[in-house]
Amino acid sequence: MAATLRPEDFDYREFPNRLNLGCGWDVRDGYLNVDFIEEHKPNLLADVLDLPMLPDGHYVEIVAQDVLEHVKRTDVDAALREWRRLMAPGGEIILRVPDVIGAARVLASTTDLDKHVALIQCLYGTQAYTGDYHHVGFTELTLKAALHEAGFVVTDLQRRDEWLFDCVATTREPDAAFDPGPMPFLQLVDQPVVVEAPVSAAASTAGPSGVDRIVSAVGARTPEGARALVQKVWRPLRRLAVKAGVIR
Repeated sequence: MAATLRPEDFDYREFPNRLNLGCGWDVRDGYLNVDFIEEHKPNLLADVLDLPMLPDGHYVEIVAQDVLEHVKRTDVDAALREWRRLMAPGGEIILRVPDVIGAARVLASTTDLDKHVALIQCLYGTQAYTGDYHHVGFTELTLKAALHEAGFVVTDLQRRDEWLFDCVATTREPDAAFDPGPMPFLQLVDQPVVVEAPVSAAASTAGPSGVDRIVSAVGARTPEGARALVQKVWRPLRRLAVKAGVIR
């Protein structure tokens, strides 16, 4: 294992044109491994948000797995712009970040206390040492938007272990418009919510249900996730209205 170098002693030409940023203990052969904690024994001891010792447009691959969540939410855009500066045209960036909707799905699917405690620790970090705190999570939409703003376009996105995203992105054309494309990972449930049947024959001929009228008011393009939320709100309100004699 090569000695860890500080910026003043570092020459990028002596290392591969592949970066492993915030490497932690995952020090990889064939990469320039960067971390700010010396105990991890990276090749370069540096802050991944500020890498002036590395040249523009040089790196064909950048790996940053389990890194962005350690960056303050207000610094995420700056981090991605800095990494874009380093990227060679057509290069790829490989990210792993928390998926907050995936985490919510997992938490809502079990009442096992140990699983809840373990996942909440994963979401917020062990907090056992400096740097092991998590400050931000992502949805499919916010991740794609942040990468686009920094000059990338997502080419592959997969859910990992139910609560993480594995994401691959490449450089984009400067004038490309933001197009999030299909977003299957925004759904909290796998199947559309079934609206409960009318309570009476009269109700069945009275036109659209209360849920349908609310959804229509929200807009014809309301996604199923919003419909599910409307359903959750409508049911308790309807029960209260029936109890109060407002509706039957």
